[in-house]
Amino acid sequence: MLYFVQPGDTLFTIAQRFGTTVNAILAANVICNPDLIFVGEVLIIPEPGLDLPKAGGGPYYVVRRGDTLWCLAREFNTTIGVLAAINEIPDPNLIQAGAELLIGPDVPEPGALKETWETTALACEQLNPLQIHGIYYIGSFQWEALGRRAIPFLLQLLNNPCDVVRFYTVISFGRLGLDRQVTTALRGVLGDPAVADIARLALRRIELVGRGRVRVHLVTADTELLAEPNLSAAPTPLPAGTEVIALRWHIPSPTGEEGPRGGIQLYDRVQVTATGRSGFLPRVGFDEILLI
Repeated sequence: MLYFVQPGDTLFTIAQRFGTTVNAILAANVICNPDLIFVGEVLIIPEPGLDLPKAGGGPYYVVRRGDTLWCLAREFNTTIGVLAAINEIPDPNLIQAGAELLIGPDVPEPGALKETWETTALACEQLNPLQIHGIYYIGSFQWEALGRRAIPFLLQLLNNPCDVVRFYTVISFGRLGLDRQVTTALRGVLGDPAVADIARLALRRIELVGRGRVRVHLVTADTELLAEPNLSAAPTPLPAGTEVIALRWHIPSPTGEEGPRGGIQLYDRVQVTATGRSGFLPRVGFDEILLI
């Protein structure tokens, strides 16, 4: 089940209330410091016979008070060095509560990643959803992990004849949120019907990051904000371009409902910046977020 932490709660009292153990709750949620849980925080309370993925992070993670890179590296099966490098953290001993970290993509050599995108795109018309997910959707986070090193390679990919490559190149620019040279290039593709809409969103995202609003994400396609992590819950329409802040990433359906391609349906808890309304965004396809 999903539980919202109440004033006075501890993991011990929550475990007692629901007939489970502190260790079981820790195994079901990304929690670095068992003595620090926060009012309003959502926790998955494990239920016998229902095997859910761990809740709390991927592809990003919102840092909480008491977190350390050492703990997060352990939780996400990576290293302190990787987390520090892909998030440009100069001192691994200092991470700020409320910051949002990119979690876990492999960091390839940028020339090799560009070549993979170009080679796969030679069969552009035959690309299937799994290829698009595995090469381009996942690749957009790899480009983000590369930071500024990605920019010259992405600028070349922006001219690729395959619509899929150009679309995810623009997505990657939006995830990076960097560089005046990029904005010039993106304005140059606003006449391309395959990428014009997403290019406008990427330009907005770059502008937001430039104004210090790094945690603001933009919805990339019309979707719905659900009152609960349940596909039958009351929906609120969210049009493409809506600005949101993620409160908690990677929340599995507490009832074990099936996702669009099998497996457990995943959600992200977000807050709409314009209204303050919070709710759950369902992931689509192969557990993909509709956010840059």
